[in-house]
Amino acid sequence: MAEESSGTPERGSGTTRRGFFLAAGTAAGAAAVAGASGWLLRGVSGEGDAAAAPAPTASASPLPTADHRAGVTYPAVPQRHLMLRVVDVAGVDSADLPALVASAVDALGEVPADAGEVTVTVGYAPEHALALWPERAAAASALPAFARDDPAMITGGDLAVQVCAETASGARDASEAVIAALGGRVLWEQAGYRDAPTPHGTARTSTGFIDGIINPRTPELLAAGVWADAENHDTHLVVRRMYIDAAFTTRPVAEQEQAIGRSRATGAPLSGGGPDDEVDLFSKTADGRLLTPASAHARRAHPTNIGRALMLRRSYSFDPPSGAGLVFIAYVADPQTFVLTQRRLDEMDDLLANTSTDASGCFFVPGS
Repeated sequence: MAEESSGTPERGSGTTRRGFFLAAGTAAGAAAVAGASGWLLRGVSGEGDAAAAPAPTASASPLPTADHRAGVTYPAVPQRHLMLRVVDVAGVDSADLPALVASAVDALGEVPADAGEVTVTVGYAPEHALALWPERAAAASALPAFARDDPAMITGGDLAVQVCAETASGARDASEAVIAALGGRVLWEQAGYRDAPTPHGTARTSTGFIDGIINPRTPELLAAGVWADAENHDTHLVVRRMYIDAAFTTRPVAEQEQAIGRSRATGAPLSGGGPDDEVDLFSKTADGRLLTPASAHARRAHPTNIGRALMLRRSYSFDPPSGAGLVFIAYVADPQTFVLTQRRLDEMDDLLANTSTDASGCFFVPGS
């Protein structure tokens, strides 16, 4: 789900300068390396002095602010299109990966103006993160198997490369340039899209339900649930490619709402209130029936069930031949928050019972 915002960033503004934010990091016990994890590139209109728009470099910059982590908290309203690729980079040591990643982004050409703000966010596999940032990445770990995983589940990969833009071609072209420069083998990839944002910055998924209603958006909530390291704004990226069965998407809307726990039309919780209100887990009808069913997704996934803070979700839809598809994307301080949540959903959840997942991973995203 996408975080709410008090304002929507300007899209596709045709700026004539190309912006670049690079977070630099160090590998403990080794020489300093460029720990590239997030970049923001603004579209170039083709006007003005080309010399005034320098190409990105891998030099260090000040620590990124919590609300300007490219592809994580910025833009506050996620761009309309995603290209996610998970790659293996054979023959490259952990210590050499950050410089390779920085060089790959450095190879990007101009970004068209209509692509808007293009973000490139790179996550490192746990084994690389633990070698490079052993203290900061102490919680990094691979995900275990879950009940709805496909038998042919795709896992692993050295790097996850998330590219977001306002146009599908902008996301695809930037992603292809980075991957070509990395020289890696793509294990799996998925393009995704988000519908037009609501006034709150949320969007409907391909199921027709609004996503992104409850997300951490204050510094306090981000510190509690998203940043693994408050000073550097490190985080962990959980990605999963999910398929929602046609058996669910073709049900009567009222049945879908009972499974999810929210109104399809407005996003409001079945327990009452408006679309921005929290689900009331204790609200009942006059005859004692829970307004949010015991196996509804909104109840089962509620963070109070596991005593953990909110994950930051920035998921994207895709359209399989039948049913609906979701590239689940979550940024979380500790991957165990996701694991504990998913275990609860495995036990009983009327939405997740109609899904399967065929690709999955967890990656460490250093903030500096």
